[in-house]
Amino acid sequence: MASGRVSHPKGAKTVLGRLKRLYGSTSKQPGEVEVVEQIVLAILSDNESVSKAQGVLQKLKSFYVDFNELRVARPMELAAEMGTSLAGASAKAKRTLAVLKGIFDRENSFDLDFLKSKSKQDLEDYFRDIPGYDNYLTSSVILYCCGRQAFPLDEKMLEACKELELARGPVSLENMQAYLERQLRSADSYVFCRLLKQYSIQEISGSKAKKKSASKKKVASKKKTVSKKKTASKKKKTSKKKNTKTPSKSKK
Repeated sequence: MASGRVSHPKGAKTVLGRLKRLYGSTSKQPGEVEVVEQIVLAILSDNESVSKAQGVLQKLKSFYVDFNELRVARPMELAAEMGTSLAGASAKAKRTLAVLKGIFDRENSFDLDFLKSKSKQDLEDYFRDIPGYDNYLTSSVILYCCGRQAFPLDEKMLEACKELELARGPVSLENMQAYLERQLRSADSYVFCRLLKQYSIQEISGSKAKKKSASKKKVASKKKTVSKKKTASKKKKTSKKKNTKTPSKSKK
C-alpha cells in the first residue's frame, strides 16, 4: 500500500519552471490529434518516448489502410510491425487490438470526435467499459484531445516525479496524478506532461542505460585484465620449465 508523501516545498509550478529551463516549452496545443490516433499513441508511448511512439504510429499508418484494417491484424504481425526497439511491443500490440475492437464493437466506427464534447466524468466512464483501457490512456485523451484537466502518468514519469522531489516514498500513480491535477491548470498540465515525459526518458532511463553500459564495460575490462594475467602467468611458467631442463651432454 502506498504510504509516501506527495508534495514539493515550492509546489509543482516550481518544478515546471525547472523543466522549461531544461527543455523549453511546447508549441503544440490540445485538440490537434484525432481521438483514435491519441488512443493508439497513448498505448505506444506508455513508458516510452513520445517521439518513438509517434514514429511507430506513422509506420503503422503507412502499412495499414486505416484503423479498421489495423483492428483485424494478428497480434504477432502487429508486434513485428511495431518493431523490437519499442518497449513491450508484444503486450502493446495485444492492447491496441483489444481497445480498437472494443471501440468498434460499440460504435461501429472510429470517428470519435463526439468524445471531445463529453465531460471528464463521461469520458472516464466511457473508457472504463473498453477492454485494454488504463488511466494513462483515458487521461491522455482528456488532456490532449479535449483540453480538459487531466495528468496522464506512467511508471517512468512517476519515477521522474520522485527524482524531482515531487514524491517521497512509495506513492501510487493515482495519488501523484491527483496532486498534480490539483496543483496545475489544464494548460500547465499539457506542457508539464510533455516535459516530464521527456525528463523521464532522457534523465531517468538515459541515466540507467549509461550506468548499465558503464557496469558492463567495467566487468568486461575486469575479465580482460584477469585473462591477461592468466596468459602472462602461463607464459612465465612455460619459460621457467624451459630454463630448468637439464642441458644435453655433448658427444665426444
